[in-house]
Amino acid sequence: MVDEPAEPVDATEPLLPEDADLPGDMVPGVDAVRGPLPPLREVARLKQPSTIGGVIYLVVLGLALVGIAIGAAGAWRLGVTWLGGALLVATGGRLVLPGDDAGMLGVRRRRFDTLLLAGVGVVLIILAATIPDQP
Repeated sequence: MVDEPAEPVDATEPLLPEDADLPGDMVPGVDAVRGPLPPLREVARLKQPSTIGGVIYLVVLGLALVGIAIGAAGAWRLGVTWLGGALLVATGGRLVLPGDDAGMLGVRRRRFDTLLLAGVGVVLIILAATIPDQP
């Protein structure tokens, strides 16, 4: 017995009828698929990091922002050095923390993460120190 192909679905046709009874702010065809959204105050609330890696990640983010601010203020060499230092701090955190505690520091395998973070951090520091001044 051969199954007949299904009829193509019309993408312009709404998933729910226009007169469907939906809760207050739900949009037919969109929210019917993904479900109701949480209240905005719950989405906007800052949560504490769940791992020590999350804390280190926030420290690295803070150091990087300091580097960007210093660079924007005009001392670009010092700013790039801060960025490189932030990456080296991230490297240290990724080296010492096990995979479950690494949080957002752990993207790939530990060896790859540490080589990439350390490599880019060292290259940034070397470039900031060796690029000659322009007239």
